[in-house]
Amino acid sequence: MVNCLYCCEIEPDLDPDGTPSEYCSDECRRKALKTGFLTPCLQCKEFPCAKYSQFCGWSTCRNIPTCIRCKNNQVRDMGSLWCSKKCRDDTPNWKMMIKSDEFCLECRQEYPLYGKDFCKRECEEHAQNNGQKFKDISNQFTSSWKHKNKPIPSVYAVYKIFPNQDLVFKYNDYQDYVEKRRGFGYKGRPFPKGDESRKMTRGNEQRRFHGTRMKCFLGIETEALCSNSECSICGIIKNGFKLSYEGPKSFPWQKFGPGIYFSGTSSKSDYFSKDTKVCNSRKYKAMLLNKVVAGRVLELLEENKNMEGSPSNYDSVVGEPGEKLNYDELVVYKECACLPRYLIIYEKSGKADNNI
Repeated sequence: MVNCLYCCEIEPDLDPDGTPSEYCSDECRRKALKTGFLTPCLQCKEFPCAKYSQFCGWSTCRNIPTCIRCKNNQVRDMGSLWCSKKCRDDTPNWKMMIKSDEFCLECRQEYPLYGKDFCKRECEEHAQNNGQKFKDISNQFTSSWKHKNKPIPSVYAVYKIFPNQDLVFKYNDYQDYVEKRRGFGYKGRPFPKGDESRKMTRGNEQRRFHGTRMKCFLGIETEALCSNSECSICGIIKNGFKLSYEGPKSFPWQKFGPGIYFSGTSSKSDYFSKDTKVCNSRKYKAMLLNKVVAGRVLELLEENKNMEGSPSNYDSVVGEPGEKLNYDELVVYKECACLPRYLIIYEKSGKADNNI
């Protein structure tokens, strides 16, 4: 349990509803309020507001309502009508008494509290703690959608991927190798393009999109990986990227020979996310956001399908958009040079665009 937010020495006491508060005593509450960084209770103005409330933890201020079913216990969460799930389920037609007919935005297993998007405080806190990462990835996805004839889709969900440790170890080892192999590091050096305020990371690591097939409802209706051999999304998450699936016979569109292809343009990667999944009358697609060790990059302005790996003294190839290439591509030729990090579920936009 986290100790008192002010003294950091004693465990917090309990609010009148029986849940842990944020401070160990009224003395720490008063001292915390005097720091000037907290909002005082709307009623007593003596103590700071409790999390997600305009009032402090005392029932005289919060006027916590009692459960509408048992009529004895106080409701557990502000915005709820019941003290427990049992009382809720025992209430006839209880679903008619909540505002939403959709599940909690975080756990997607329970109905949200009255007037809220989450079923309990834990879900709301978890969503807030991870909200900035969701915004960061969503912004990268929407801002890099460059196909003007395809409407920018909305991001439905972002899931962090935890690859198996063997994949992580191989990726980290390769990143260290690329960083050290030429006698000078990439980390901390200015990017060769753009302003000098943006610094390169170890091994010149990039964050790039990869579109591929998904045969299941991962991230839409389930969090379980499937065993369908044709579901590339689940295969990559479980086993990493495989060059054996990237041969020219399977993918004749490869512009720089058999390799593992990524793009900084989400709408380009969308072209390769072929499968659309329908759930509750809405259409969804999936895409991976990955870490890629680019190392020393060979920039090309036109395709070269005869390439067999990265050229001598280079670690990757980048296709630069211009007269002969429409959108950017980053190609690596080693499986250990890339690692899936996020699964992005987004709603399908307009008509398909074959201009890649």
